[in-house]
Amino acid sequence: MRIGLDLRMIGGGSGIDTYISELSHEILKQDKRNQYVLFFRSDSLSEPFKQYQQAIVIADIPHYSLAEQLEFPSVLRRAKLDLVHFPHFNVPIFYRRPFVVTIHDLTHTLIPGKKKSHFLHRLAYRLVFANAVRRAKKIIAVSQSTKKQILDYYGGLSAQRSSLGAKITVVYEGFKQLYSMMDKAEAFNKVSQKFGITKPFLLYVGVWRRYKNLPMLAEAFNRLREQGLDFELVLAGQPDKFYPEVEHKVLNIKYKADVRPVGRVSDEDLKLLYNASTLFVLPSLMEGFGLTALEAAACGVPVACSDIPTLREVMGQGAEYFDPENADNMVEVLHNVLSKKERLEELANLSLSRSKHFSWKQAAEETIAIYEARNPKHEILNKSK
Repeated sequence: MRIGLDLRMIGGGSGIDTYISELSHEILKQDKRNQYVLFFRSDSLSEPFKQYQQAIVIADIPHYSLAEQLEFPSVLRRAKLDLVHFPHFNVPIFYRRPFVVTIHDLTHTLIPGKKKSHFLHRLAYRLVFANAVRRAKKIIAVSQSTKKQILDYYGGLSAQRSSLGAKITVVYEGFKQLYSMMDKAEAFNKVSQKFGITKPFLLYVGVWRRYKNLPMLAEAFNRLREQGLDFELVLAGQPDKFYPEVEHKVLNIKYKADVRPVGRVSDEDLKLLYNASTLFVLPSLMEGFGLTALEAAACGVPVACSDIPTLREVMGQGAEYFDPENADNMVEVLHNVLSKKERLEELANLSLSRSKHFSWKQAAEETIAIYEARNPKHEILNKSK
């Protein structure tokens, strides 16, 4: 088969970026049966992929744009593809050939934010998302929780739900092999020198948006300090200009001197931060997968996170859970973990063990199988074995 991979979102530094980059590298390493056409926004972003000797098309067409809807279908058609994998919901409505789409979550549907908040933007989002779900030959969901959200929101009547469910396959994400255990004292010394961290610290990694629930985490941290726990709160990730109230609330608590926003950091520095932290905390109201919790777990770090279906599914017994909408419960859970060294050690072992269930290698194998299930020749070969 001749398969197109839409890699135009590579380079953005988001979780979607990580998914696209890591999965596509692993697919191209593994798959020697199919041909691939890789679509990038610039030649510089395509450079790491030239080693695979696959066709590369530079399509400087922004995602979420009108050009994506009107111009990108022609680019795809000229490539004469048997199948396209769109790794996000932004599938051009006017592209009519077979495609697979990955749905990461329904956050923008269920917890609408401030980006693209105009009525026409919201309408366009709903139309594009519904088109992707309806017309995809196969849908990849990154968790059972995301699959259930898709079915609940788009499943309609029982017959429609059954038909939709049959084309959704759950393929879990992996984590970069860079994220691994290292000497904790060495890691702390390095982050102390680079970021000025002087105390044991709680770590959050991610965007600063409403659904990430950072103000609640800041309030809980404030109360932990009032209870005598002498920690810092380190926040890795960029504040979002669309949510200035989040930054204001987080950086203006009583113990704001112990809050350290370090901004967006490199993978190497993030590995150090994970390893140096006392506890990784993810207080989100909603997640499609929860990749940062898994990355922390791979570094042998204790994890405390929201008691929501996705994180229960991914982390299992490898985390301590709290109610993300109940500050009292969050404080109680975090206090209990932080004040018991043996529980921290137990959680570190459990989280590390849990991380071993996930890999990009396995994700790529399962994704290739989804591609090839669309190929009658491949099905005949499988039946003859």
